[in-house]
Amino acid sequence: MMKFINEIRELFREKSGKKLLFLSVAVFLVLTAVMFFTVYRIYGINSLNEIDEYLEAIPDLFESRRKDMDLRTRAYEGDILSRAEIGMLTLQGENGLPDAQGLEQVRLRVSADSVSLLDEKGKLLLTTGAVCPEETFNNCIQALEPGTPHLEFYPAVIRVGEKNDNLMDGKGFVRLPVPGGSACSLVYEFPCDNVMSMFDFLTDWAEYIQGALKGGEAALFAKIGDRLEAYMEEGFTSEELDQITEKLNRIFQKKSALLRTSKGRAVKFIRLLGKMYLAVQTYYEQEQTDLLMMVPFRSAVGNALCIALSISAVIALGMMMFLLYASRRLQRNREGSYTDAARGSWIVRATRPGILLVLVVTFAFSEMLLELENRTHANISAMGSRVEIQNEIALRKSHADRVRSNYSGYYLKRAEILASFLMDHPEYQTHAGLGELSRIAGTDYLMRFDSAGKETLSSNTYTGFSTDTSPIDRYRAVQMGYPHIVTEPAADPYTGQMQMGAAVLMTDAQGQPDGFLLAVYSAAELKNEYDRMSEVSTINDYVVNEGQIVAAIDDKDGIFIAHTNPRMIGQKASTVFAEYEPGAGYEGFAQYNGENVCVSARSEDGKTIVVIVPQKMDAEALTLSYLAGFVLLLVLLLVYQPKASRLVAQGLEEGRGVLQPADLKKSPMMIFFDGYPIFLTAFVIAALLLSAAGLWSSFDYVFSWQWNKGVNLFSIWASIFIVAVTLCVKYAIFTVLDQVEKRLGFEDKTYSRLIKSLVVYATILFLGFFILSILGVNTTALLASAGIISIAAGMGAQSMAADLLAGFFMILDGSIHVGDYVSAGGVTGHVTDMGIRTTEITDDKGNIILLNNSKVNPVCNMTGSHEQAKKKTTADETTKK
Repeated sequence: MMKFINEIRELFREKSGKKLLFLSVAVFLVLTAVMFFTVYRIYGINSLNEIDEYLEAIPDLFESRRKDMDLRTRAYEGDILSRAEIGMLTLQGENGLPDAQGLEQVRLRVSADSVSLLDEKGKLLLTTGAVCPEETFNNCIQALEPGTPHLEFYPAVIRVGEKNDNLMDGKGFVRLPVPGGSACSLVYEFPCDNVMSMFDFLTDWAEYIQGALKGGEAALFAKIGDRLEAYMEEGFTSEELDQITEKLNRIFQKKSALLRTSKGRAVKFIRLLGKMYLAVQTYYEQEQTDLLMMVPFRSAVGNALCIALSISAVIALGMMMFLLYASRRLQRNREGSYTDAARGSWIVRATRPGILLVLVVTFAFSEMLLELENRTHANISAMGSRVEIQNEIALRKSHADRVRSNYSGYYLKRAEILASFLMDHPEYQTHAGLGELSRIAGTDYLMRFDSAGKETLSSNTYTGFSTDTSPIDRYRAVQMGYPHIVTEPAADPYTGQMQMGAAVLMTDAQGQPDGFLLAVYSAAELKNEYDRMSEVSTINDYVVNEGQIVAAIDDKDGIFIAHTNPRMIGQKASTVFAEYEPGAGYEGFAQYNGENVCVSARSEDGKTIVVIVPQKMDAEALTLSYLAGFVLLLVLLLVYQPKASRLVAQGLEEGRGVLQPADLKKSPMMIFFDGYPIFLTAFVIAALLLSAAGLWSSFDYVFSWQWNKGVNLFSIWASIFIVAVTLCVKYAIFTVLDQVEKRLGFEDKTYSRLIKSLVVYATILFLGFFILSILGVNTTALLASAGIISIAAGMGAQSMAADLLAGFFMILDGSIHVGDYVSAGGVTGHVTDMGIRTTEITDDKGNIILLNNSKVNPVCNMTGSHEQAKKKTTADETTKK
């Protein structure tokens, strides 16, 4: 390395060398600037496009949640209206307006929070006591339309006199005219705990925004009116939020921006709490909400900076090695004066192989880094989307359970109210009475069963149970005295419509079980909700980015049961997705419909959820990549190489006698084959450190081993890193052994060299099996294969094993050492080197013979007698003189 640096320094020393230095630095800075801008822009395009696509999907999320909320609200409003009308039946037949006791009876009958009496002008005459805040109650009753249920939300009261706008409460109100021709009306106030839990679930942005942020460092701020809300993976403290609220309000007010995304959204660089953020701002008019999504600036530019610096380093190294290559190439092929103008074209031609190699290596290295970034982004996107869709499926399943619980609660409560009403008003226990109650309660029909489980009365002339031989089986628990039961939705055998039954125990005057009342409701809407919240519907409705595919495959049949393209449902997955294995997870690259894609797949409950993301780079990023490569080619090949080659030639003339002469035995091209491995080792160390520090997510993903084994970009990079690290360890071991050898005698050097030989073979075996494993080769099967073993034996593996064993036993026996004078295998001479497989012997004529260790035995070690013979010969010669 020092010799390398000294040669470069000598090239730059003379007048032409200074020009060469200026040219090299100028070209390097230009190319570094071009590559940094290109890489940063490519990374920025990927990051901003991901944010852009997510922000683009938020309105669809809002709309989906709004539909859910509308459905829940309609179900609740239908329930409270039915209950209010049942309550009005209590007042029928009574003369005059109800008093306080009458209002309380009605309230208890329908399980309301309060019941209030209003005059014809809407003035409050009497009330059992409103539960919601007085101001909310007064405003609400004035706006109520008769017969139209209304759900009112208001800020929840945390403590007396203190409100929190982030928490909401609510009540349901119904206004109905008092029977008997009076102009007065009753206002019912109902609890809505079920709706509020659904409201909190559906309107809590953090619930699904956090999932969509995919566990990253992104943060999203929403300004709804004057209220500022923050959603982060690691939320700000209240003190920090107080500090940034004022600044964010100013940021929201500024509409100008330095950059814009592909969708035209404003991109800003902002500083909060001492950290820089890259933010994208947008406004949703329908929600009257400003959104600001931020990612830490370090995260936004970290990968770009790492890639740009790496490419700059390989460019700088390539330029320096090219200068040395040109120097040695010209010295080896010197013909006349280097500065002869007539020979300028020859100089350029002579040095062209070197610059072409620099271009090839730089281009390949740059493209591999850029493609790694692109594919890492695609893989992380696929994995993040799969996790998101799995979370959405789990969320919808829990949502479905909550919806069923809500519907069951509504139906059961109405059935209990009806049963209580019938026990207090036996005059309604007729066919016509049940028909009237069924109409008011919104049931398909009502049925009365006695304690023996026999149907005694029905609101319909026919029912689905009239031909059912054992309807009581589903409600036997109620017949036996259990208070109530709700069945799962099932199809009516006559109409085929989905229905749901709620059975409630009825008692006689003594409080003894007296059969039960069965209220049957239409479950068509609930069934539709179940279908909409199924895995298939979740995947079909999933908002995907451009080119992205989300699907579900039945592990048993291997067919698509859900797909973002409905035409694919029912087709065999193997026809378009060759790598698919039923029930097996997959992370990595694949072919889908002949296109290279990144796939993330996991199997759950007999279904494989698959997310497919195209590998292809964004069009703008791809154009920038090609443009940067063209600039690199143009500058190095057409600008730098001709000028630098001539300046090197002039420098050689000016520095005659100063520059070291070229090694004519070694090809100048070896400079590159020595320099690039050193660079690769240094790059590996730097990438490992940066990845460990969380500054280079691309290699962080490579080292996570979450991708599938096989021949792909990640396995190639992993193999390169394994080779570089292993060779670095081997080099360190050899360096230590070399230092130790300097202090050892011949016998001890034998062990050192044998250890070196052993390290070499161990390195080869380790790298061979490890890399084959990374590339997807089953090494266990490879070793166990009889065919492979027989081929290996036929190629001499048996003799190689014999050589290795013989070398191992020679180490243990210590029968010969380096420097010994031996006779072995028909050769007599000094042992000049020993390895784990071969032994090198130099005979008396200076010939070097390599013997396989298995051929060394029998060996005759004549070191002692040979030394005595040499001493005697030397003494005789001395005597003769």
